[in-house]
Amino acid sequence: MSIIFKIADAVKVFLVSGRGLKSLLEKGASVASTRILHNCRHYIPALGTIIDAGANQGQFAVAASHFYPGALIHSFEPLPEVFPILQRNTCRLSSISTYNMALGNSTGTLEFYSNAYSHASSALHVSALQKDILPKTITSHRIEIPVQRLDDLRNELSFISPVLLKLDVQGFEKEVLKGAVDSLQQIDYLLFETSFVQMYEGEPLFDEMHHFVKKLGFEFIAPVGLLQSEGLQFLQMDLLYKRKKNENCS
Repeated sequence: MSIIFKIADAVKVFLVSGRGLKSLLEKGASVASTRILHNCRHYIPALGTIIDAGANQGQFAVAASHFYPGALIHSFEPLPEVFPILQRNTCRLSSISTYNMALGNSTGTLEFYSNAYSHASSALHVSALQKDILPKTITSHRIEIPVQRLDDLRNELSFISPVLLKLDVQGFEKEVLKGAVDSLQQIDYLLFETSFVQMYEGEPLFDEMHHFVKKLGFEFIAPVGLLQSEGLQFLQMDLLYKRKKNENCS
């Protein structure tokens, strides 16, 4: 994609979403997050709480504060070198709280692969396919990071309904959900990134994740984001689900 096309696309996304061109210059501004949340708002008119797992530099949280100004946002980012950037990008927004840890299916420490392209950092190894498609993800090094189950934190967090759990944890989404079994009873919407090809070694692909969240009691609403290769191969999608209503009569 040429630079001119990228700029034109960014301008269009911010204008159509209602954020305005001035927002493009804000710290943490993101075209992808703005597009995803603009699409989400078609299906979710209001939110009280957003759990932002895999916050990176705060791109999603900053955009979410625009689309859902009444929501309390809890942003989790484990990378020690990225967390200070998240704090700087969100410190002006009182609705955002930040946590220097990962969410997962255990409490303690987690072996993690810090990638030179921070968006690709994960508890899983980057696959050979991803390195080939996205050469900027080739370099990574192993570290240990703090991890907690969402279930162990839910008494410390404000779960004001409606609640959205957003997962952008690079193939580790299923493990986060396994550590949130009790918390999911208070979560109204799930938004997560899933792959159609093996971007990380051992990650569950779309079909497995779709059936898994259905068993957890959620139903599919719509795709709200998309990642394609330069050759237009579908690599990943951001999918939105909502908790099924209890149709049993008392």
